[in-house]
Amino acid sequence: MMYVFICPKCGHTRMVSLLRELTCTRCNSAMANCEIDFLDWVDLGLKEREKLIHFYQQADPKDLCFYRPMPFYDHWERGYW
Repeated sequence: MMYVFICPKCGHTRMVSLLRELTCTRCNSAMANCEIDFLDWVDLGLKEREKLIHFYQQADPKDLCFYRPMPFYDHWERGYW
């Protein structure tokens, strides 16, 4: 399962599958877990993505989720192997 993270400071986006929390590669600040599903993100147009990134940049950091929920099948993070 893929997840989308957005940096609320600079607007940089990353798509990851295993990492639970991310640091922005541009500005070294914590990245917020985007609440939109990866497949929905792929279907968004450029203007819609920019609008969503702008929303995250304007949001109060207290309202953002910087950790993604851990699904039951995420064995790597639970140390099963």
